[in-house]
Formats: sequence, structure tokens, C-alpha cells
Amino acid sequence: MKDRTDAPTDPSPGTGARSARKARLPGNVVVLGVVSLFTDVASEMIYPLIPIFVAALGSGPVILGIIEGVAETTASILKLFSGIISDKLKKRKLLVLIGYSISSVVRPFTSIVSAAWQIIFVRMADRVGKGIRTAPRDALIASSTPASIRGKAFGFHRAMDHAGAVGGPLLAVAALSVLILGFGMTDMLRTLRLTFALSAVPGLVAVLAIVFFVREKIDPNPAGRSFRFSLRQFDRNFLTYLGVVVLFTLGNSSDAFLLFRIEDSFHKSGALHSFIRSAPVLGDMVARFGDAETQKKLVDILFLPLIWSFFHVIKAAFSTPLGALSDRIGRKRSIQIGWAIYVFVYLSFALLDRLPGSWQITATFALFAIYALFYAFSEGAEKALVADVVSPDLRGSAFGMYNFAVGLGALPASIVFGLLYKAFGAPAAFGTGAAIAGLSMILLAVFVREPRVRSSI
Repeated sequence: MKDRTDAPTDPSPGTGARSARKARLPGNVVVLGVVSLFTDVASEMIYPLIPIFVAALGSGPVILGIIEGVAETTASILKLFSGIISDKLKKRKLLVLIGYSISSVVRPFTSIVSAAWQIIFVRMADRVGKGIRTAPRDALIASSTPASIRGKAFGFHRAMDHAGAVGGPLLAVAALSVLILGFGMTDMLRTLRLTFALSAVPGLVAVLAIVFFVREKIDPNPAGRSFRFSLRQFDRNFLTYLGVVVLFTLGNSSDAFLLFRIEDSFHKSGALHSFIRSAPVLGDMVARFGDAETQKKLVDILFLPLIWSFFHVIKAAFSTPLGALSDRIGRKRSIQIGWAIYVFVYLSFALLDRLPGSWQITATFALFAIYALFYAFSEGAEKALVADVVSPDLRGSAFGMYNFAVGLGALPASIVFGLLYKAFGAPAAFGTGAAIAGLSMILLAVFVREPRVRSSI
């Protein structure tokens, strides 16, 4: 079978790098970035509070792992089929609109669940929307963008997504503060529910942006060839890359466990509670809430969205420039740098509770800042590599397969992590994730071949 990377290429990956850095991003890329921004504002008003919400409903890390694993696996299966369908129907925008609309409608229903297991169904429905939209959206970005700035385009999209994840937690904290201070609410579950319900507003804005500003862009089939999906259309290099991605994902559990980890460490040490109690305004607010145990839970509710927002500030700031860096130094090198950062951070979180209480706060901010660079280095480069190694008319299917591969390991990764965490503690769970990521780095370096950047769109 002919290698699909034998398409016309630039003389080297660095050719035209200077002009590529100055190139303007296409309108579709900008609008889809804005859509992701508002969607993530809506999502992140809820997501960083899920560990506390689950705990408040009487559950722990195992149910959290099931919630996140089932949700992401559901999305990944649909990403595969939606990508194939978008290539077949030549209707990327329609699928993007349907996907974002489903998520925007169902996400606020988190506010009415009465038991932790019910969140599984809300998260599944939310992820159904994500599964429908992701592969067609990525293919739309790739088809709208020249190859010379494709890393920059995907990096920009991730930056806007992360910018929304900055605003979401801040809006959640603002809503919680108004409800507690302005309306005198002292029922934590009720304040969380009302905050979750408000996520419907930014979700609506995202849907309207798609309707009015996104334009369809489809690559024609070469020589009028009719579309038919088959794995034989993809070369061994691409399929090997997907295999390595699956392995890495097996060690890449939900980031909700990072929030669970710091909540667990801070709650045991009491360091964060003591720090907040000494702050003038926050100390007075916390003091209104009953006994010390209740006050600790309130401190966690206020702190987790803030650290999550800080995390996404770093991701938003670095995703575009580090995504563009892959256009110059190569996709594999960028991905490997990101995965190496992942190994370091997971090993560090394994040992977080070994630090004195006062140092845990500083270490948490430092680790989340470093962890953000893992995303900035790898996210845009991973997707740009997919676009580089497949034929343009198969990009929807290729991105569907890539996202399916990512999700294939999501369910076992999160469930096994939760079981390891409960049975053997955080060091065993985080250490296992780091070891799998390290092995994936080696396999990527040895077995995956990176083509030269193609000059055509």
C-alpha cells in the first residue's frame, strides 16, 4: 500500500517558519476558538466542583473514576463515528452544531441530581454532545488551515478552550460568593446546585456563534473517488501512532483526581483552612459555617475552582506559542517534552502529602503550573500530527479514530486509578500513571515516523 505521507512536502519542517509565525489564523479557526471558550466557561463552572459535589453526596474516588471513565469513553466512541459520518456526508458544521447544542442543554441538569451515580447519566449525555462534535470540528480546523501553521491553529484552539476554563471557575466562585455573602445561604449543596444551573447561559452563546459565524469547509475526494471507510486506507505509521496514544491514555486518568488529591491532602493537613481563616474577608465568611469540619469543606469548595482557573491561565497563555513551536521543532519532539512533564508531575503528586502543610499550598500551585505545560506542548502537536500523516479527504475519519483511541483507554484508566487510589493510596495510583507515560515516550520515539510538513492545505 502506498504511504500517504508521500504527498508534496516542504524542503524541511522549518521552511517558512518566520512567515508562518506571522500568518493570520483563518476565520473558522477563530470562531471555533470562541465557541470552545464559551463552552468551557459553562463546563468549568461545574467540573472542578464535581469531586466536592460527589463527596457531599456521600461517595468517593471509585465512583468518581466510574463517572469520568464512562463519560469520556462514551464521547470517544461517538467521536469515531461522527468523524466517519462527516467525511461521508460532507457536513462538518451540522455535526458540530448538534454536538455543542446537546451539551449546552444537558449540562445544567447536574444541578438536580440527588445521588452521585446519577451524575453518570448527565455526564454521559454531555459527552455524547462532545463525541458528536469533536472529530468534525478538528477536521474543519485542519481543512481551513495551511499545513505550515497547523500546529499554531490547533494550539490557538486549545488556548481558547483553556481560557474558557479560566473564566468558568472564576464565575463559579463569584456565584458561590454572591449566594453565600449576598443571600446568606449556608446550605452547600444548594449553593452548588444553583451555580451549576447558571452554566446554561454561556452554553447558549456558544451555540449561537456556530449558527451565525462558522462556515463549512470540506476537502474533496481525490479524482472523484467515492468515500468508503476502511482501516486499509491508513498506513501502518498512523495506526502505530494510535496504538502509542492508547497506551499513554491508559496512564492518563481524569484530571478530577488531581483535584481529589489536593482536597484530600489539604483536608488532612488543615493548612489551607488555617490560611483562609487568617484572611480578613474570607475568614469572616468561613466562620459563619458551623464546626471546623464544615468550614474545611467550604474552604475546599472555594479553593478548587481557583486552582483550576490558575491551571488554565497557564494553559491558555502557552498553548498557542508551544503549539506553533511544533511547526518548527517537529511534532514528536513537542509531544515527548509534554509527556516527560506529565511523568514528573504525576510522581510529584504522589508525594504531595509528604510535604509540611504550609508547603503543600505552594507546591500545588507550582505543580499545576508545570502540568499546564504538558498540555501546551502535547495537545496541539498530537492533533497536528494526525493531520500531517493522513490524506485530506480522510481527516474526519482520522480524527475520529484518534479521539476514539484517546477514549479507549479513558474508562479503564480512570477506574483502575480510582481502585489503586482506594486500595493502595495516592503514591501507587500516580506512580503507575507515570510509569505508563514513560514507556509511551520510548515507543513514540522508536516506532512512530514523523513526515515532513506538507505545503498544501
